[in-house]
Amino acid sequence: MKQKFYVMLGDVVASRKIKDREIFQRKLEKACSNVNLNFVEDIYANFNILKGIDEIGGVLLNITSVYKIINTLLEQFYPYSMRFVLVFDYIDTAVESQEVSRMDGPAFHKASDILKDLKRSRLMFKMSIGDEIMDKIVAGEINLIFLLKKGWSPRQRRILYEYRKIGNQNMVAKALGISQQAVSMALNRSMWKEISGIEEDLNYVLQYNPPRLLEKIKEDKE
Repeated sequence: MKQKFYVMLGDVVASRKIKDREIFQRKLEKACSNVNLNFVEDIYANFNILKGIDEIGGVLLNITSVYKIINTLLEQFYPYSMRFVLVFDYIDTAVESQEVSRMDGPAFHKASDILKDLKRSRLMFKMSIGDEIMDKIVAGEINLIFLLKKGWSPRQRRILYEYRKIGNQNMVAKALGISQQAVSMALNRSMWKEISGIEEDLNYVLQYNPPRLLEKIKEDKE
């Protein structure tokens, strides 16, 4: 029986340049496992590696946590990067298996085609969920956020990572052995406050505006 789901594919940027592919594969596997564990309520088929270390895929029940999933994956295997596509369409093969490597259908074919187009650009995300306005708004915000984050230095990323966990500049400074002024400067130069605000707005839109999968299935049956 075919059903509509949200299929997400991720393609590793410049994967041929990765020297120690075995270490990277373990890092990629760990990143997928963390996503599967932390977003279990949103996932229908767990994220797994599909093609060597070049591509991963997963199937979602909704798009509530799409940005959080992408952000988690990118943080897990930094300094490497990945581009993503999200498609809402039918899966007609091995739906009941809930194993992404066995599934197939229009959703996967469309996602692969969009991913090919995305590779020819400098953008990191594109989606097609049957709502052109939502597609453009969400993709635009996600691309904007990651283009801004691309300018962060490794040092800034480390400071921001600790600040997000601790939430106190003095405590972050003590943990990293740097001054509070250095923490404050990193936050300001990275536009942490502004980006965090955009992320909050984006997650709000994803959580409250798009229809849930069950609602879509109900409409299709009617």
